[in-house]
Amino acid sequence: MTTPKPDGAPPADHILLLPSTSQSSSPSVTTRNSFHDSLPPFSPTQTNNNPSAADDSKGKDAASSRAIHHTSSTPSLSLSHRGSASVLAPYASSRSSSTHKTDPYQPRDGDITGVATDLVSPFDDANASSSLNGSTAREPQGSKASQFLHKHIVSPFRLFGLYLSTPIVDRESHAAAFPAWYRHIPPWLFPQYHHDKRRVLRSTVWRPLGRLILVIVVLAVLIAATLVYSFRDNVPESVDYGAVTDFDWTPINPRSYLSPWNATFGDTYDVLLDGHSHTIYSDGRMAPETLLKWHIANGYNAVIVSDHNTIEGGLAAQEIALANYSDKITVIPAMELSCCRLHMNLIGINETIDIAITKWPTDEQLKATIDRTHQLGGLAIINHIPWSNTTEYGYELPRMQNHPSRELLVELGIDGFEIANGGTLDTISLKFIQDNNLLLITGTDVHYPDTNAFSWTILNTNGNRSAENIMAQLRARRTSFLFDPTGTQPLAYPPTTSNYFATAPPTLLGQYFQMFWTDQTGLYSFSPQGGFCHQEYITIHYKLIGYFVGWIFVGFLLFEAARLVIVGLIWGPFQRRRKYMRRRKAATLMREDGSFSEAQHSGQEVEVPAI
Repeated sequence: MTTPKPDGAPPADHILLLPSTSQSSSPSVTTRNSFHDSLPPFSPTQTNNNPSAADDSKGKDAASSRAIHHTSSTPSLSLSHRGSASVLAPYASSRSSSTHKTDPYQPRDGDITGVATDLVSPFDDANASSSLNGSTAREPQGSKASQFLHKHIVSPFRLFGLYLSTPIVDRESHAAAFPAWYRHIPPWLFPQYHHDKRRVLRSTVWRPLGRLILVIVVLAVLIAATLVYSFRDNVPESVDYGAVTDFDWTPINPRSYLSPWNATFGDTYDVLLDGHSHTIYSDGRMAPETLLKWHIANGYNAVIVSDHNTIEGGLAAQEIALANYSDKITVIPAMELSCCRLHMNLIGINETIDIAITKWPTDEQLKATIDRTHQLGGLAIINHIPWSNTTEYGYELPRMQNHPSRELLVELGIDGFEIANGGTLDTISLKFIQDNNLLLITGTDVHYPDTNAFSWTILNTNGNRSAENIMAQLRARRTSFLFDPTGTQPLAYPPTTSNYFATAPPTLLGQYFQMFWTDQTGLYSFSPQGGFCHQEYITIHYKLIGYFVGWIFVGFLLFEAARLVIVGLIWGPFQRRRKYMRRRKAATLMREDGSFSEAQHSGQEVEVPAI
């Protein structure tokens, strides 16, 4: 046995248990009280610098050299809260030196079986004392607050750290070295704490940092991919306007509840005209035939089809009306000249007039276009002046910059104004028409099938509702109108596009990421050159990007917290318990088939196989 240090403390690599003077000093072997009962006990590694003592130990039996001998009864040791660390320190030091290299489920040489079974817990009465090599345990020092701090905070914390540093397989056998309530903790409940700083940094810093970098990379790829996908051509709309082909309600009769704006016009009108509409030949969503059905269902019996910068939609609608709906509706072909200065309907023509189809036409080009319209027997009507002069969002400029004044337009030769567009009534243009004896006309400007009808231009053809008679009444400027500010009630809602949901997630996600900047363009020019009517500029929202990054980081922290709960409190204990029970079952099977007994008699060490 190693000679104690001069101060009476036990050597640093094992615990010294002193026999009682009143008890027998015959040695006995203490066995494990865990599933290692059948394992041969191991003795702590002892250091002896005496060569003769080493020679004397060579002849000892191999089995007895691994047995731990102590007296059948040891004196009770009462340790204060200050002395607890010194008693348990040798055990802790023997563990911490190689913990990071060993299996926490595998016992090692030097395990102390049955150590401290007779030791009093560090939480026992601090005033109790016992004799250790003739010396008295040190009394607690310091103030009562200091004693309370050490007894109830420092010592329990150190003791719990020692418990965590104990290999899982040894916790049950060494439960006596800890307070009684430790014995109720399943050995596999807490993982073994490793003192290796590299392991601590890897689990607390490097692995979470790696997961954060992975999140950043995945998010960057996702943003780039969805943005590119959302800017592709032919992005499917959420609803299929082309699927709407019928309007299954009784046609509306506006004359049943509306009166002409001009009371002197009387009730002898027989034409209810829409002076402004669009088809799929420009930016409308209805085919020409569907457009005709929409007008019939909303109480019209005549319509001017005026697509942007083309006559083709009007000619196609006229052909369908003559073939299938001649008794219900009359079509007058037209073209809406659309540029950055104005929108003007050229009514009753049979060709596309492209003189002023440019982004910024001059007054001379506008006048030449009006003159050509008159040569073809048509009329020039200025559309939606209030909408054209409304301030464009993001700019301190109107939608159509340098829009000609009403007076200049009269000088250029226009025939009239659209005084109602959708649900907007232009009273200024209405008064200007009265003062200058110009043509009054209204339009729905319909693009979609789920649109209300608000106004009807009325005129009287004496029962001959042909395109020529309607144009004659328009040239004579004998018109009035009906106006319903609430609009017609029945609407035809389009169904959802069949392939929309298949591509919606990446498309909508890409559109969501477009919130990081604003691409301000203004009104589309409809010109062959393309482009917009306002200067384009891009504004990057750095504050919004910062908040987005912050919320991503908050989400990552919540993920790490959830992972800590799931892995640390649920999955981790489950895995440790499964491994612990497997090893326990393996040890039981080996004990039953006699493997341990034969190994003990032969003096061989028995290794429980890893499962």
